[in-house]
Amino acid sequence: MRQYRIALIALGIAVPAAAETISITGRFPAPNREAGYIRRISVDRVTGTDGRALAFALERALGSAGREVVLGGAPADAGISGDVATEINEGRVEQQREQCTQKNGDQCTKREQVKLICNRRAVDLIADLRIADTRRGDVLYSARKTRHDEVIYCPGDSRPGPIEGVVRGMVDDIAGEVAHDITPYTQTYSLRFYESRDGLAKEVGQRFKEAISQTKRDMPGACAALAALDREVPHFAVAYDTGLCAEAAGDYRGALAAYQRARDLRPRDAVDFNTGIDRAQRLIARAEDDKAGRTAVR
Repeated sequence: MRQYRIALIALGIAVPAAAETISITGRFPAPNREAGYIRRISVDRVTGTDGRALAFALERALGSAGREVVLGGAPADAGISGDVATEINEGRVEQQREQCTQKNGDQCTKREQVKLICNRRAVDLIADLRIADTRRGDVLYSARKTRHDEVIYCPGDSRPGPIEGVVRGMVDDIAGEVAHDITPYTQTYSLRFYESRDGLAKEVGQRFKEAISQTKRDMPGACAALAALDREVPHFAVAYDTGLCAEAAGDYRGALAAYQRARDLRPRDAVDFNTGIDRAQRLIARAEDDKAGRTAVR
C-alpha cells in the first residue's frame, strides 16, 4: 500500500473533484512500432501533381513531431517515397430545396419544395507512401491515405473556396497522419473507475463504495484501499480499479495482470477490459523500447 501512495504522490496525479476518474500521463510506441525506431529520416521523391507539396508537408509534420529530418542527400536511416493522385470532378445535380413561393409584401406566406439545378464539386486525393531502410532496403512502413471533399452549391448559395486550398488541407492532414503513424508519443488521458458492486457482500461493497468516493479527495489513500480489497476478494470492478492505480503508478505489468483478471472474472464486459489490456501492452512496449534505447523520440 505504501508503494502505491509514494508512486502516486511522486507522479502528481490530478483528479477532477466532481468525478471518480484518474488522470494518467503515458508514453506509447508509434502505431507502426518498427518505423518508430528510425533515427534519421529523409523525404525522398514523391511523384504526382501534388507530390512536391506533400513532400514539404511531410518534412514539416515530421519535424513538428520531433523527428530528425535530413535534407540535401545527407545520410539517413530510412527514406519516404511515394505517389499522389489528385482527381477533381465538377458537374450539375438536381436538388430539392425549400423556398418561398408566395409573399405578402416582405413576409413569406407559402413555402414549397422546388427543384433546383445545382453545382457539385468533388475532390479526391490518394497518396501511396512507403518508408524503406536505406541500408537493407526493407520496407518499414507502407500505407495508402485517401481524402475526399464534396460540396454542392445552388443558386443563391455562397461559392466554395478555391480547390487549391482544399487540396493543401488534404495534403497537410495526410502528412500529419503519417507523422503520427511512425512517431512514439506521450499522452495524458483520464479514465473512469468501475463502480459496480455486483456480487459483493454488503460490508465489502460498502468499503468499495467508500474507496471509490475517496478517489475525489485522496487518490493515494483510495488506491491503497482498493489494493487491500483486491487481495481479499476476487471481483472484476475491484481488479480493474486496482489496475488503474497500477497504471497511474507506472506499474504497467501489474496493470495488465489486473485488467486480465477483471476480464476473466467478468467475460461479458470483455470489451471494456480489453481496452485496458491493449493500452497496458502498448505502455509496456514503449517502456521496453526506452530501456533498450530503441526509441527515436524522447
